[in-house]
Amino acid sequence: MSGNGEIDRDGLTARLEALEGPPLILMELPAEGGGMDLLMYDEAGALVDVSFVPAALMDGPASGR
Repeated sequence: MSGNGEIDRDGLTARLEALEGPPLILMELPAEGGGMDLLMYDEAGALVDVSFVPAALMDGPASGR
């Protein structure tokens, strides 16, 4: 029986394998409403992960702005 837990576990396994594999390509795109969407692609160009960084975190002292 396949459920959401199994699908999530498969997704996490794929992410871990990608991180352990060849170098990833990171793209930063402005997100709607501020912040940045971070898209990670593997060496073959397949999307591996998407993360969001809120604008409040980007405006901190570490951002160099």
